[in-house]
Amino acid sequence: MANKVRMNLRNITIENRLIYAFFLIAFISILIVGLCTMQITYDGVMNKSTNYSVQLVDAIGDNLKNELSNYEALLNELIVNKTVQKGLYEYDHNTYVEKAQFKNQIDKVVIPKLSSYPYIRDIKIVNLKDEVVYQHGYLLNDESHVKTMTHVIEQMGGFVQCFMQAIYGEEYVILSRAIYSSYTQEKVGYIIMVLKEEALKKVYEHMNFGEGSGIWLIDQNQNILSSQLEENTFLNEEIIKQIKGFQKDGRRYFTIHKHYEQLFVIPTLIKPYNIQLVATIPYTYLLKEVMLILRQIVVIMILCGLLCMMIAKRICRSIIEPLKKLKYYISASMEEKFRTNLDDESPDELGMLSRSYVQITKEMQEMITAIEKNEKERRELELNMLQAQINPHFLFNTLNSLRWIAMMSKADSVSEGILALSCLLKNTIIQKKEYITIEDELENVKNYILIQKLRYGDSFRLLMDVEKGLLSCQTLKFILQPIVENAILHGIKEDQSVLQILISIREVGGHIIFTVQDDGKGFDPSILDISRAKDVKLSGIGVDNVRDRIRLHFGENYTTIIQSEIGKGTIVTLHIPKMEGK
Repeated sequence: MANKVRMNLRNITIENRLIYAFFLIAFISILIVGLCTMQITYDGVMNKSTNYSVQLVDAIGDNLKNELSNYEALLNELIVNKTVQKGLYEYDHNTYVEKAQFKNQIDKVVIPKLSSYPYIRDIKIVNLKDEVVYQHGYLLNDESHVKTMTHVIEQMGGFVQCFMQAIYGEEYVILSRAIYSSYTQEKVGYIIMVLKEEALKKVYEHMNFGEGSGIWLIDQNQNILSSQLEENTFLNEEIIKQIKGFQKDGRRYFTIHKHYEQLFVIPTLIKPYNIQLVATIPYTYLLKEVMLILRQIVVIMILCGLLCMMIAKRICRSIIEPLKKLKYYISASMEEKFRTNLDDESPDELGMLSRSYVQITKEMQEMITAIEKNEKERRELELNMLQAQINPHFLFNTLNSLRWIAMMSKADSVSEGILALSCLLKNTIIQKKEYITIEDELENVKNYILIQKLRYGDSFRLLMDVEKGLLSCQTLKFILQPIVENAILHGIKEDQSVLQILISIREVGGHIIFTVQDDGKGFDPSILDISRAKDVKLSGIGVDNVRDRIRLHFGENYTTIIQSEIGKGTIVTLHIPKMEGK
């Protein structure tokens, strides 16, 4: 599949491929950046708009609370008034004249203040027998209205309450509370204030959250105290329950759908009057600023795309034109046998390619001459290599001749020594393998021992203890001979006693342990300088070299351990992984 796509791309010119590549990269980058910017902008503006709307609704709630507090202040002033307290306490014992005087005294307190409260339609003070002891206004003349009011006040706990009440077919806002005697601290009556809806509506009527928005005031009986709209086309029992549950969760707003339109609902509770201020804001109102910004982002994305296309075209032209020029000159050079010339001093890669082409044409003849010269030198080298191969064969043939002469002279020890030397040199010079079998490695040691016996005679003896099945395993070539050589050269005792050398080979946990132990002179390990073993070697391989080769081939975990004690001998342990023979 990948090859098919690659071949299809190769069918398109480089110029078009570059244009498509630049366009796609620019388009995808602009699209990703644009979409991310739009999403971030959308989230940021929506959060700010929503938070602003919540703060605005809270501010309206605070203004409503302040407005109601002004009316509550008038109620409280009348409640603590000494005349009111005394009149309620002594009302049952007062004469008609005293009751009239009581009303006149209260009027002197109330009437001067009514100019500051233009929306008050009635004020009534009622005792516990539902008898009106004072009134200013005539909306609550019906005794049933008074009883209804006092009953509602009792149900609400007697504290200041604000609720809706229909009176003679019209709905009014009622602000009321119980009156307690300053003498006995017992309840002695109720004070009721009847307000026009405009008293509350004036606070928010000029607020506008867009077409389809609305503001409602709801009392604790779920009645609408006031609203911006003439008809209640929004609030119902289900939404009111949702508002209550929503406030328990601690959230500030939620969304609903009305006539295929999404609305934000922001409720806030106005304490201590237990009324809800509910604002509904169309989603489109909050999106107005967002859509304006998003349109600007889209326009910027389009402009950036056009700019990128123009830049891509110019960049492609700067690449394609030198390539076309180079293609033309290469074709011309092939026809004219590299006699054309091309001038391009640009510092970019195409300029370097053009100059390299010119250099290639100049060096073409020089290369032909160099090839002829190299061919001649190669033939000479092959001849030298043939001669190098003849020399080792001549050496081995000479050694074999000497061996036959020794045999004919019945010098058996000399014959065996020459044979051992021949095998040892063959394994060293001719065979280039780095790994050999343990059996071959032990054979090399035996050949070395035969050679050394020509010099030292029977002053040492070699013993081998090899675990069954390990002879066919692989090992590094010439790792035992330098150890045995050191044992002979530095272990032979001065008392001329026979030196015992034991080579032990064991498998332990998937590893092979070589142990070379002698009972020679030994030495002090604290003054060990293993580098001196480099001077005790055969074919350039010393003890230090053995240690380095093991570490190089198998890693730092495979080491060479030397233990020695003066007068008791030396133990050298080699540690390599087990490698099955091939």
